[in-house]
Amino acid sequence: MDVVVRKSEVEGVVTPPPSKSYTHRVFLAASLSKKCRIYNPLIAEDTLATLHACKLLGSRFVRRFRIFEFWGCSLKKTKAKYFYLANSGTTLRFLIGLTSQIYDRKYSVLDGDTSLRNRPNRELVLALKSLGARIRGDESSKPPLFVRGVAGGGEVKIKAISSQFISSLLFTLPNATGDSTIFVEGMKSKPYVDITLHVLRKAKVRVEVDGNNYYIQGEQDFKLRKFEVPSDFSSASYLIAAGLLAGKLKIKNMFDSMQGDKQIIEIAKQMGGKIKWDKEEGIITVEKSELKGIDIDASNIPDLVPAISVMASVAKGKTRIHNAEHLKLKEIDRIDGIYQNLKAVGVEVKKMDDGLIIKGGKIKGGVVNSFGDHRMALAFSLLGLVAEREVMVKNAEVVSVSFPNYYETIIEIGGVVEKL
Repeated sequence: MDVVVRKSEVEGVVTPPPSKSYTHRVFLAASLSKKCRIYNPLIAEDTLATLHACKLLGSRFVRRFRIFEFWGCSLKKTKAKYFYLANSGTTLRFLIGLTSQIYDRKYSVLDGDTSLRNRPNRELVLALKSLGARIRGDESSKPPLFVRGVAGGGEVKIKAISSQFISSLLFTLPNATGDSTIFVEGMKSKPYVDITLHVLRKAKVRVEVDGNNYYIQGEQDFKLRKFEVPSDFSSASYLIAAGLLAGKLKIKNMFDSMQGDKQIIEIAKQMGGKIKWDKEEGIITVEKSELKGIDIDASNIPDLVPAISVMASVAKGKTRIHNAEHLKLKEIDRIDGIYQNLKAVGVEVKKMDDGLIIKGGKIKGGVVNSFGDHRMALAFSLLGLVAEREVMVKNAEVVSVSFPNYYETIIEIGGVVEKL
């Protein structure tokens, strides 16, 4: 599906979807607990991949509207299976770890679509192999991967090329037969690890943290009882950008949480945006603003870069986004994807090894591509709201990965969107 977005003003009240990062983690924690109730999880393609994996691991669940009731599983009693994980990199990384705890002579197979088959996992695989897991795959450990247990406790050093590698180990090693220590080199996207630790604490799993080192007792039981998933600040970033570019919005249910992507509010303020956050009421108000270019360190906020790039494209002056080299390891090389799409609509942009320099100006319009990446479609569709000509987004249906009703939401607040 393609969509066309035409110049229009937006106004109204919106509520972003629940957090994708939290939903992945609480689904898995619930599956490892005896009995648990999850309120308001995100139901989208990526989280459905995790939910399917939970079922294959042996957990049972019942859905009642926005509530999921889980009855958990024991990894020691689980049998090796074929896990098709669609396009979900998070599910893949967590399952690489968890399947290394399955006591079965057969190998579990972890596979996915074409995009997932291009996601490298070498550092995580090396770490688990050093603890005793048997894992087969190509040199960079892209799917399909063949995983057999059992990874025991011990000391492991890992380069944090992706925070998901660290989160996978943090979920895996409490199940191991011995105690473990994780020494992390070059931490990136630490707020996502903080989300993992938050969920583990709620599940009564003990992890001692000393800087970038983690000490984990083995043979712990997960005891998550209930969890309400907060709204997603990553998804809210596109609504904030829409308001800054083209109107006035009130964004509801945005209470404070561990999500690092709440930094979008401070970044918008630094760029001159008219934005306020009432944390007690959970309401963000944002309106059309004259933005200015700034310098942005993206080391901990990779998922905000697409929305920030769109904001920068209309800002006065230059915006420099740096320390974002880990964006090359997402669904696509996001640095290159952003570069190509900005060029396509007439924005002056320079690509660097670790980011981008964007000079703001008028948006001419044109054809942009999601490249199969939901964040590309979410962000670059917004340029149609302010472009001189319409903006067509190719392969726009990919928003279903994290924000299934996105285009309907933009239409409801006044955006002119046509699905083709």
